[in-house]
Amino acid sequence: HGIDSFANKLRFMGPLVGGMSPTWWSDKHNKHHALTNEIGVDEDIATDPVLYVRPPAPENDSKLRKTQHWTLPFPFSLLFVIWRVDSVKVVINELRKDKPRKGAKWEAFWLACHWALVWSIMPWYIVISHILLSGLITAIITTATHQSEEMFEEFNPDFVDNQFRSTRDAKTSNPFSTWCWGGMQYQLEHHLFPSMPRSKYPALQPILAKFATDNNIDGGLRITPELELLKLNWNTYRTAAHAEQNPNAPPTRGRAHHVTAIPAQ
Repeated sequence: HGIDSFANKLRFMGPLVGGMSPTWWSDKHNKHHALTNEIGVDEDIATDPVLYVRPPAPENDSKLRKTQHWTLPFPFSLLFVIWRVDSVKVVINELRKDKPRKGAKWEAFWLACHWALVWSIMPWYIVISHILLSGLITAIITTATHQSEEMFEEFNPDFVDNQFRSTRDAKTSNPFSTWCWGGMQYQLEHHLFPSMPRSKYPALQPILAKFATDNNIDGGLRITPELELLKLNWNTYRTAAHAEQNPNAPPTRGRAHHVTAIPAQ
């Protein structure tokens, strides 16, 4: 989230070590934070025509939807492939502009270094296996904390209310699970305070729970044991797979977020 000058100095680590563009990530992820689960704007829920979290309109449907809950591991494993491809596309498009954004050329340089190093020192099957396995694990965790919660067809001007209603924490049950979730189990805390070190989130959680109670927030602070949460996410895909088409379903892409974020006067 680029919280300070020290974080900004480390932006080169994203493309060099991870093979992903900070410019692409900032555009995508900050919009997700600002407009969480807003249909037509939040790219994190725009996964059709491969995966659907809600029944689509007939023109946006796919034959793959009917079996998506059984084939989840395959599209999930492609997460880091998609992110790396999108990173390259964003940087290339940025360099084609008359005035590229600051750092775009350096991002291109570090991305080139990343892939040159990866393919020169690692066997191809290790590279592919790593990208697919890490993508699968990441997708399992990152999709679970939002997709089974409320979604908005219109802009919700109450940011705090939006985050409580669209986000669910996970309750980890053992040290390995806690390590594997890597702080993502405190998803609401992260969305409300993205610049706060994740080491502070355990202390913040009961404060947010009390805030929700004191302010009568619908559903309160939503927290579910990790395995139940993963099952809840799978059931979301299964329900969408079995549902009939919805002629009135809005498209998951293409709504002008800079307009929806400004309430009508």
